[in-house]
Amino acid sequence: MKWLWVLMLSAISVLFLFKGIELWSVIDHVDGDGIGITFLGFSINDRVLNESISGYALGFTIASIIPFLVAANIALRAKMKKHLDAEKI
Repeated sequence: MKWLWVLMLSAISVLFLFKGIELWSVIDHVDGDGIGITFLGFSINDRVLNESISGYALGFTIASIIPFLVAANIALRAKMKKHLDAEKI
């Protein structure tokens, strides 16, 4: 069950990172009206001006780190527990 959480959190982290990279790359190609930002089918904002896109891109990029750290914590705890149990035998 722990590895399912690790896999799911890693997938969410990758999705956040891809969205951040997508927003970083689209900054130069926005017209005057702005763009709409959606994530996993949910509308975040309908009209984001060119000046604000970098804030959203940074937010998605930083948000990708959090689930990755939680997944790494779960995986390392499971590994450490297995290692400690093996030493007790």
